[in-house]
Amino acid sequence: MTGRVVIVTGAGSGLGWHITEALLAQGDTVIANYATSGDLLNQRVTEVGADRLIPVKGSIAEESTSEQLAAEAAQLGGPQAVIHNASITRDGLLVKMSLDDWQAVQDVNLRGAFLLSKHAIRKMLRHRGGRLVYISSISAVMGNAGQANYAASKSGLDGLARSVAQEYAGRGISACVLAAGLIDVGMGARLTPEIQQVKLAKILGGGAKPEEIAGIATFLASDAARYINATVVHANGGIDF
Repeated sequence: MTGRVVIVTGAGSGLGWHITEALLAQGDTVIANYATSGDLLNQRVTEVGADRLIPVKGSIAEESTSEQLAAEAAQLGGPQAVIHNASITRDGLLVKMSLDDWQAVQDVNLRGAFLLSKHAIRKMLRHRGGRLVYISSISAVMGNAGQANYAASKSGLDGLARSVAQEYAGRGISACVLAAGLIDVGMGARLTPEIQQVKLAKILGGGAKPEEIAGIATFLASDAARYINATVVHANGGIDF
């Protein structure tokens, strides 16, 4: 299960960075998309080599970015797997939420997943196999006040994954969703101390380390998880919002 070519979005920081590190550690080549800062990725390239890590800057909401990611992977014989992790929030109460804040979240979180799936699957069909993993959130399952846009975008990944699975299972391509709970990096780390105290007290071992969620994501993207298809895998420590 090593030596594959894997596309990871949102790889420049947070969970995406840890997923990239986990894939590199097991011998995979990573096409790593980032939207703003690629400092960590560019530094890592000097350590692992440009043949193992290929940073690609661009908004995943733009179709040209997905086309480039898929093309880069195809040149190396892939992609064998895709992990769509790129995500943004624009929190606010629904009645006060602007259309721009609603649409921006849909564009990155859901439109980006659609575009990447479309172009990656075209390449996967050539070698009749591949895995797509969409990183979602407990907010998609249980909702969260002030996150109607975010929860809706993440819920959409469930329907996308199930549809992809039905369309392409016969060609060896599977799709699933990883719904993560609170992680002490990225968005999870931006919760107020008061909210963290209340919520983390209910979770097994407190909030997840990013390495733990990254490990689950890389497993789901591996051939060992081939029979996990058209479903949502929950990794939240038993949290009850």
